[in-house]
Amino acid sequence: MTGSRPLVSVICPTYNRSEAIVRTLDSVRNQSVTDWELLVMSDGSTDDTEDWVRAAAHEDRRIRLVRTARHGHPSGPRNEGLALARGAYVAYIDHDDVWRENHLAVVLSLFEEGGELVATGFECRNRNDEVTSVSDAFGLCWHPELQVLGPVFEPSRVAHRAGLAERVGGWRAGYGLEDWDLWLRLADAGSVFTTAQDRTTELFDDPGTRRFATPLRHRLPVASFDDPRHAQAVLRELQDGRHDAAFRAAAAADTRAWFARLRTTAEFTTPRGWDTDPDANLDANLDAAITKAAADAPSPWPDLVLVPEKGRFVVAQRLWCSTAEHAARVVELTHRTQREQFALVEDIVRETTGSPAVPAGSGAR
Repeated sequence: MTGSRPLVSVICPTYNRSEAIVRTLDSVRNQSVTDWELLVMSDGSTDDTEDWVRAAAHEDRRIRLVRTARHGHPSGPRNEGLALARGAYVAYIDHDDVWRENHLAVVLSLFEEGGELVATGFECRNRNDEVTSVSDAFGLCWHPELQVLGPVFEPSRVAHRAGLAERVGGWRAGYGLEDWDLWLRLADAGSVFTTAQDRTTELFDDPGTRRFATPLRHRLPVASFDDPRHAQAVLRELQDGRHDAAFRAAAAADTRAWFARLRTTAEFTTPRGWDTDPDANLDANLDAAITKAAADAPSPWPDLVLVPEKGRFVVAQRLWCSTAEHAARVVELTHRTQREQFALVEDIVRETTGSPAVPAGSGAR
């Protein structure tokens, strides 16, 4: 490796990936931008992963293998990589993802336009190399409230100016969703995501990955009951499916009202090009995207549970976030922005039990 400072430091945490890591390494080596260093942070690998990385580093001095003590979590290796990074910018790539050859070029163009925290589009592929999903412009819109409610932007899609992550405490270990946690802390500190529609990353989509194994430990209360029979009846009604069309319509109405408000704020961003095309209209684009998202959405209540709590019986939605503090923010914002959907819940409770709905409270569980 040369002594000159690289433009981009790429951090890749890995554990027991073996020869499969070569595909990820090659995707970095094949970038049209060549001024980078790749820090492969081996989290105490016990197989031959490090041999494959050493072989690649022997061929390309921009690659550096760093063996860490076993953390059992990618946050530790990423933090150690940040401490060693010399680039003006930091990009991340997970050991089972790959970049298309224009990834760093797109990322750097977003920095040149003034971005400090940037993300690109993606294509998900499974073990058979079949495309399972792709990003769209609507999913690349950003606002701090969107960051609260959704785990947007996997690490392999994200880059930031050097020093940005360390200012908010770096990566934190936990039982999952450490990327969401970091992006949320950056948003709370005033950072804004700049995004591009370009699908520059291929993400590995497989039930065996850590993201799919994240336990759902927190809940959003939907309705509360004194009588467990009423709670069971409403739970069955919500899960029945016959109200799904009404909930999708309510969700679309809520989202339109929400985005209309977000658009009046300085923090709201859309992916590069989506709002500057002279032949396009952002309002029309957003309306069409919201309609499509509502129509394509899975069951409105995919993870409903019934839990006894303080002598009552609560129908609740399990939440996919990592801390109780974050869950409380999700609950507050959800109740504030999804008024039509909760009004529909109240109607269903009344029709099912013959009694008015009892508020489930605003606290996360």
